[in-house]
Amino acid sequence: MVRSVPIDGALWIEGKAGMAAIADPKNKINPDLFYQELIKVLPPYARPVFLRILPVVDTTSTFKIQKTRLRKEGFDLHQTNDRLYFLDSRLGKYIPLDKNVHDAILAGNYHL
Repeated sequence: MVRSVPIDGALWIEGKAGMAAIADPKNKINPDLFYQELIKVLPPYARPVFLRILPVVDTTSTFKIQKTRLRKEGFDLHQTNDRLYFLDSRLGKYIPLDKNVHDAILAGNYHL
């Protein structure tokens, strides 16, 4: 599932970036290998800027994905325990999203 998440405080025209939320109950997804597969099938503008690796995806009783919570939490490290990654286009790979990377994104230090 891919959605746009708000980037508060960022100096952007739209203030949103794509995030893919992936269920990985066995913790087997390798972000580097995932990115290598993405570049084979998606143009640069369509690749998610953020990855969110979840143990399970929350669904409703009719099996629809609960996107509201994911969108609200965005890439805020304080609101989730999920593994978060950021696509560093200079390095050409997803890097773990930590406080330093989070702050750099909000400061506009990354080209997205």
